[in-house]
This record gives sequence, C-alpha cells and structure tokens, in this order.
Amino acid sequence: MKKILIIVWITIVLTVIYRFIQIIPENVGTGETKKSPDNNYQATAYAWSSESFWGEKRSWFEFKIEDVKSGNVVQKLETDPIAGPYFGSRSSYRIIYWKDDSSEVIFKFPYIDIKMRIKPEEEKQ
Repeated sequence: MKKILIIVWITIVLTVIYRFIQIIPENVGTGETKKSPDNNYQATAYAWSSESFWGEKRSWFEFKIEDVKSGNVVQKLETDPIAGPYFGSRSSYRIIYWKDDSSEVIFKFPYIDIKMRIKPEEEKQ
C-alpha cells in the first residue's frame, strides 16, 4: 500500500511539473514600438496571450506611450484583441503612426483607429 501511495505521489508531482513547463506561466506576445518624431516619447502596441495552469486562455492588446527620459507611462489602454492583420516584430504590417509634432499617436487597424494624445507641457502642471 505504501508503494502505491509513493507511485501516485510521484505521478502527481511529475504531472504538475510537466504542466508548469508546458504553459510557462507568463505572458507571451509580440508587438511594435516607434519613437515620436521629437524622440521624447515611445509608443508601443503589444498583442499578449497567456494560459493559466488549469487551461484558461486569455488574449488582449496593450497600447501605451512612455516618456523616453523618465520611463513613465503617459497613456495606457488594454483591450480585447482587435480584428485585423497580424502585427509585431515579425510582420511588415505597421500600425503606429505619430503626428509630425509628436502631440498624438494613432494605432491604425483596418476598421478602427485608436488615438492617444500627449498633454502639452503647460497642461501637465
């Protein structure tokens, strides 16, 4: 009886280890990054996915603007995936377009545009 319990225990532990390695519990994604024309900000768009230990899958998009000097996030938006072509580091399709004066960035998809504006310095205080 003791031998059977040891075999069951080892089987459970090995199964948990296998599942843990199989899902590698962290977010996996791809994305695009582009600096503003004045090089003060950086816009990023990521397509993320993850899977929990029990098999629950989640996918989402993250859009953000960061201040290059301080690293602070100026704007951030998370949303469900948006229909459109594949984008990211392995794609030639681009979705990030900065306005020439670096005041706003547009994330362009075939059926939707997401605009994020940068507050002018006089409005930040």
